[in-house]
Amino acid sequence: MDPGAVASGKIPLVSVALEIEANSLTHTAAKLRKQYERIPYGSPLYWWETNCRGNVECAYIGQTIDMRLQKRFEGHAKLVRLLCKYVNDPNVSVHYRLCSRFDIIYSTGSKYHHCALEHLPIDQAKKVTDDIEAHLIFLKKPPFNTQHKSKKRKPWKHFKIRELRMK
Repeated sequence: MDPGAVASGKIPLVSVALEIEANSLTHTAAKLRKQYERIPYGSPLYWWETNCRGNVECAYIGQTIDMRLQKRFEGHAKLVRLLCKYVNDPNVSVHYRLCSRFDIIYSTGSKYHHCALEHLPIDQAKKVTDDIEAHLIFLKKPPFNTQHKSKKRKPWKHFKIRELRMK
């Protein structure tokens, strides 16, 4: 299936970077909002998994913050290797999950703030996404990831994952 077919009408598939830009107060953002009316939520992280007779395992974790999802999937040879490995095995199914909500809760003094990833400046959103991706790779050690599996990355800002829901 062509990922571009998911978008309907005037709403395009966009990266989180474009989404953040479109929600800013710049002249470019105003033009984007005028052209598309609204910018849909992106998926900053994605997760490929295998399911072999009920045994579900994480196979690859990646991110899309600086590129369109379609471009990321087309250009990543590891995903092709993953799919090729299981294409003729009727006992294994391969699925991917998209991060559909990425909320940030942070404190300044004793006050807590809550915002969506796409409302952070792009450089901060990229750092947060890089840190979460590296942390999840370190925890899950997916076989098709090569970086961040053996050594815990020092994050830009200290964080905790309060909830990771897989549905």
